[in-house]
Parts: sequence; C-alpha cells; structure tokens
Amino acid sequence: MKVNVYLDDGRVFSYTVSSAEKAREHSHAIIMTGYRHATEEYFEHYGPHRILKVKVTGKVDTQYPDEVRGT
Repeated sequence: MKVNVYLDDGRVFSYTVSSAEKAREHSHAIIMTGYRHATEEYFEHYGPHRILKVKVTGKVDTQYPDEVRGT
C-alpha cells in the first residue's frame, strides 16, 4: 500500500506501508496532525491546514462503498 500526501504547494510525498490497516491509521493521523518529513539534514512538519488530500493506492476494503458524480 502506498500513502500519498498532497500539499497545497503542489508537492506530493509518498511512502509504503505494510497493510490496509496501517494505511488507514497513517491517513487518519496525517489529516488530524499534519505530515512530518525528514531527511539526513533536516526535519519538517506540515500542519493539517497544508494537506489537500491523502490518497492510498492499493486494495482497501470498505463497508461503505460510494460513487462519484459531478453537478
């Protein structure tokens, strides 16, 4: 499963987790507390107001499937 975090400046951070359950946990935490990014040189924290979308790619089962339509 891959977690993709879309920021308001157009950047997309992504990383892999081991299961759909982990993907749900990470998505929720990112939306609630923001996204943390670290390299060998620095650590950054982007607040929740900077997050436009969190998208998980891979098979995630749900009891509430929905459909999308435009207006």
